[in-house]
Amino acid sequence: MKTTNHKHPIVMAGIAALCLATAAMAAQADAPAPQARTVRYADLNLNTPAGAAVLYKRIKNAAEQVCGDGNARQLAEAMAAKACLARAVQAGVHAVNNVQLTRVYDAHRDAAPETINVAMLH
Repeated sequence: MKTTNHKHPIVMAGIAALCLATAAMAAQADAPAPQARTVRYADLNLNTPAGAAVLYKRIKNAAEQVCGDGNARQLAEAMAAKACLARAVQAGVHAVNNVQLTRVYDAHRDAAPETINVAMLH
């Protein structure tokens, strides 16, 4: 079984995620450009479910910082932010390449399908 060197940080949000975040924020002229975040995990034991769960939370938090608000009032902004978030988390999990982290990611992905509710008002 291949083990991952835990001393190297991973960088969140690939080019596609940054492009999506930029599109989501295009309506805000004075909004700062999205940035990548570094997630460190040398302090975690990724061979345990608990350590992998903590890293997953760190990755998700970093992705939320990069991608913006998935609950924005504007539907286009919310959809772009949610798509960015999904891609950034996936990229972060993939970069670590750890079985336990992938299990945590899969459990969260299967438990929380991406949906947006739209209400029609008359």
